[in-house]
Amino acid sequence: MKRKYIYILIGLITSALIGLVAIQIYWINSAITLKEDGFRNDVTNSLIAVAQKIEKLETINRVKKHQHGQAIFKKRANTIRESFNTKNETSYDTSTVFEENGVKYKISERQQKQSDQVLYQKSIQSVSDKGQFGFQFSMGSKNNFNIENSYSDSIYNYKENEKSILIDEILESLYEMNRFREIKERVENIAIDSLIKEELANRGIKTEFVFGIFDYDGNDVLRDDTLKNTHNIRMSGYWAQLFPNDVFDTPHFLSIFFPHKTGFLLKSMWMMLLSSIVLLLIIIWAFTFTIQTIFKQKKLSEIKNDFINNMTHELKTPISTISLACEALNDKDICADDKIKHNYVGMIHQENKRLGVLVERVLKSATWDKTDLKLNKENFDFHEILKNVIDNITIQITSKNGKIQQKLNATNTLLKADKVHIINLVYNLLDNANKYSPNKPEITVSTANSRDGIVLSIADNGVGIKKENLTKIFEKFYRVPTGDIHNVKGFGLGLNYVKAIVDKHQGEIKVISELGKGTTFQIYLPFDSN
Repeated sequence: MKRKYIYILIGLITSALIGLVAIQIYWINSAITLKEDGFRNDVTNSLIAVAQKIEKLETINRVKKHQHGQAIFKKRANTIRESFNTKNETSYDTSTVFEENGVKYKISERQQKQSDQVLYQKSIQSVSDKGQFGFQFSMGSKNNFNIENSYSDSIYNYKENEKSILIDEILESLYEMNRFREIKERVENIAIDSLIKEELANRGIKTEFVFGIFDYDGNDVLRDDTLKNTHNIRMSGYWAQLFPNDVFDTPHFLSIFFPHKTGFLLKSMWMMLLSSIVLLLIIIWAFTFTIQTIFKQKKLSEIKNDFINNMTHELKTPISTISLACEALNDKDICADDKIKHNYVGMIHQENKRLGVLVERVLKSATWDKTDLKLNKENFDFHEILKNVIDNITIQITSKNGKIQQKLNATNTLLKADKVHIINLVYNLLDNANKYSPNKPEITVSTANSRDGIVLSIADNGVGIKKENLTKIFEKFYRVPTGDIHNVKGFGLGLNYVKAIVDKHQGEIKVISELGKGTTFQIYLPFDSN
């Protein structure tokens, strides 16, 4: 896939992801707003219910104080009823005066015997600051059929009058009480707190709150003693008027504030929020993984193409040499000369061997990073094999007018490791130092003991490596980009092999490089990797 199409695909996926995230955030915000509106309605309804209960409780308490007035109705009515039951022919004249609940009562009864009948008279009078009321009736023994009707009418009128007086007294008492009492005397903190908790709990709101009572100008007239600042309560937006039926009094408002409202709302929505966040994270992770996979595949494709180009370049020379040698051997004149023939056969053998080595290196690279790579460990002197490798490569270095310097300072040089792989490791590092130092290579090989092992350092004055490429040089088939120029032979397997061998021996490798000034490889190998 071309890089342009990859970027277009990434742009489309990114746009879709951003849009999806934006929609998700908008949906979550809308859900939170809806939850806040429901919370506000529940709190407002709770405060209104609290205000109504407070007003009802106050009214009930005042009415209870006048309940004993009901005894007046029963007591006086019984008096009338009993008077009608007294039907004898005795003459008498009685009068009773008493006062009850601020009302003066006078009951008069008179019975007089006449020639042919008994005349009965009775009157009841009540006097209060509301006015005066009274009634009187009389009947004879010949008119007994009218007694019950007169009795009922009398009782009814009397009760209606007494009820009117009682209701007037209650209303006046409520008005006078509310008119002269302050709000602090009419409500109590404990009662309000209990009522608010009850109403909020009935609506599923169980979180900490503080409340206060304010007048029309916003001054707090009643609040919790532990509160120093009531600004948050006053500005919370949750309020209800206390005693809304008071016509002439200054209005007071009950306001409430929730310090942990946001936490309560989020807690009530945690399942929805958690699922949304998890889904978003999964989508973002999948998007990131997809992009990484695309770039990784693109990188592998580029590495594959570079490997094919390098492999073609490496194989081209021996194949061409073998081809020319074979053509030469087909010439009868050359075949007649045994010396020339032997040279060409030796050339074919040498190039064929070189091809075999190249193919073997490629095939073996597949097992370098596998756990089943077995090491044949043995004890050997590290300095000894190091000097042998240096001697073998010195010819190549001196051919470029270069030099190699040795600083073998390690005193304990006995290693237990795979000798063959260690030799190849050192050779690869020295070969790279020589190849990437185009003009008069200056290579320094040094050793030292550290942490129960040996530290090998190989420094050169070559082209160096860019910082962005340092983390990639140990990847298989990776070569530092040089465009289409292939003046340095290789497959990008050498450093990958070095890293694999160091890891198998439980060692460490470090690279220090500066572009244009050279590179230093530092390798730590333990005396015994077991």
